[in-house]
Parts: sequence; structure tokens; C-alpha cells
Amino acid sequence: MRYLAVAGLAALFLAGCGFHLRSAHEFALPASLSVLRVRMPSSGLKYPGLVLVVRHALEDRGVRIVDHRKAPTVVLGGEMMNPVVVTLNSNGGASAYLLDYAVTFSLVGPGGRLLMAPRTVRVQREYSFNPENVLAMAREQSYLERRMRLSAARQIVWALATYKGPPAVAAAPHKPHAP
Repeated sequence: MRYLAVAGLAALFLAGCGFHLRSAHEFALPASLSVLRVRMPSSGLKYPGLVLVVRHALEDRGVRIVDHRKAPTVVLGGEMMNPVVVTLNSNGGASAYLLDYAVTFSLVGPGGRLLMAPRTVRVQREYSFNPENVLAMAREQSYLERRMRLSAARQIVWALATYKGPPAVAAAPHKPHAP
């Protein structure tokens, strides 16, 4: 009963101060970005992992992903994953790391016109390292890297939602029907 009262008071205080959870409609992308292309020229792969994650994040927001040059393009720069030792054990070996993930992106319109200047998105996560269980640590690092890519993709989508520039999609010329 006591927990219920505390939860009720907490909800009342949060509602009173204007707090509310983020929702999909708050981060809707402008109509001018309803059709996008996503590229990562620095990668030799057609669809590197980050491109797929960003594409899925955009599709979740209702964006139609296309592969033609007339659409505005989200250009992803090289991604960097940098492990930094934050704690040493008694033998002088690393016992905790900070993974620092960074990726740069920009928005380019048809004809190469820069619509949104390059920005860097950074995500950091800390994890412990146990030298006696190296396989599990490798799995944990791989899991963290996937989660960090997802987080970076969300940040990219949120940044694109702030785009206030001119319409990025050029209207197709009207072709009259032949009689």
C-alpha cells in the first residue's frame, strides 16, 4: 500500500512539472524528408551495418527509402569505435573499458547541395573485462557495439527531425497525357 502511495505521488509531481515521455509524433520528420536515400561512401560494402540500422530507424518514422539520386541523401561518414581503458587490475591489465563510438553524417540535396552541415554523433558505454572469460567478453562487446549503432541511428533521426530548410525533394515535371 505504501509503494502505491509513493508511486501515485511521484506520478502527480511528474505530471505537475510538465514531464512526459517521448513519443513518435514528437520526432516526426518534416514532409520534405519523407523520401530519403542513405549512403556511406567510405565503406566498400553496398549496405554496411550502420546504413541498414539508419534505414530501419528512418522507415520506423514513416520515411520511404529509395536508391535514386533525385532524393535527398543522408551521407554517413566513417564510423569509429575506440575502446579506452578506464580501470586496471592488480596485475596491470585492463579490467574496464569505455567504448567511444562516433559517426559523422550530413544531409545532401539533389545536385550535391548541402542541406545540413556535417554533424558528429557520439555514444559511449562502459563495460568490464574478465581475462578468465574472454569469449563472453567478446560477445558483450559485440552486443554493446550493436546497441551503440542503434542509439546513434536514433540520434541521427532526431537531428534530421530538426531540419527546417527548404523542401529537399524537387518536384517531378508534369507530363501532359497524350490524346
